[in-house]
Amino acid sequence: MKIRFYFILFIAMQLGFAAEQDFKGQLSLRGSGWNSNNVWYGGMGVQYIPNLQISKQISLASSVDFEVSVYGYINKEAGVASDDFRPYRFNLRYTTQQSETQLGLQKINFGPAQLLRSLMWFDRQSPTDPMNIAEGVWALRYRYGFLNNANIWLWGLYGNDSPKGYEAYGSARNKPEFGGRFQTPVPKGEMAMSFHSRTVNGTPKDFRENRFALDGRWDVIVGAWFEATVQHQAIACPFNYTKMLTLGLDYTFGIGNGMYILGEHMVSQLSNELAKSDADAKLSALMLSYPLGMFDSLSLMGFYSWESQDVFQYASWQRAYDSIIVNMALFHFPESQISMINSVGGGFGAQLMIIYNH
Repeated sequence: MKIRFYFILFIAMQLGFAAEQDFKGQLSLRGSGWNSNNVWYGGMGVQYIPNLQISKQISLASSVDFEVSVYGYINKEAGVASDDFRPYRFNLRYTTQQSETQLGLQKINFGPAQLLRSLMWFDRQSPTDPMNIAEGVWALRYRYGFLNNANIWLWGLYGNDSPKGYEAYGSARNKPEFGGRFQTPVPKGEMAMSFHSRTVNGTPKDFRENRFALDGRWDVIVGAWFEATVQHQAIACPFNYTKMLTLGLDYTFGIGNGMYILGEHMVSQLSNELAKSDADAKLSALMLSYPLGMFDSLSLMGFYSWESQDVFQYASWQRAYDSIIVNMALFHFPESQISMINSVGGGFGAQLMIIYNH
């Protein structure tokens, strides 16, 4: 950890001379209250993400930039205080007309799904978070774009010991992860194949995990997409195979200022054989958004678990100025949690968030 940190910092210091610098940040204040089992709880918090970017043009066709950002918050929920301060982004990036190479703590995500992401491999970004917080991973990533708009990604991860995405167990220490993605245009849309392999820090011993994925998106009258993933683990933990499929549609209706509707359905299966299913779960999601004008917008989200018959409901109003965003949300959380949703537990309540960007 220290070696890669000081290496990137040394390069950034060299880059800092005769380079363009841009400092910005995001400060947010949050207050919430909710009722669970007829008991009212409250919470409040403040978080700040400063961000520094240093850029330098090397030639007409290439440039290099450095980004450093930290994430800090102080929070109190239901009488329990917590705080955190950690790196959020810390990376170097070299770009040419057709390629991009990035080293360090960075965000890696892909796939067309928005609410129920089968391809949520490296982050845990919640669709109900107005700040779109997404943790990064320590990685070396290379991306090359072909002239026909196809592109290829290659990546290697190292030092990411905590679970990420849907992972239940972290990666083994001092063992690299690697993978890649190839995306190509197809009639009326695009398709992609992805792969990732890692050694899992398991009990009683480490084991190999491989993931394979296929996804695509088309725009024909309506937008349509899918994400299909297969994960194989060398030992049953508790099953060898995890399979996930997301199907989605979206469309903007010509009602008023434009009513946008998005729907997704996810099926996940666990099994010890690829062609069988020993346990499965189904989840559906619907989102409606409507701009009230230049500054205001409304959003409604609903998630439904077909097994438990639980419903998650979320409604928000947001007003955006040049540098300030005010977000007011009403929510109802079921007792059973949905993995990609940040929630405080079962119950109903409200949240007010003020976000200042400078």
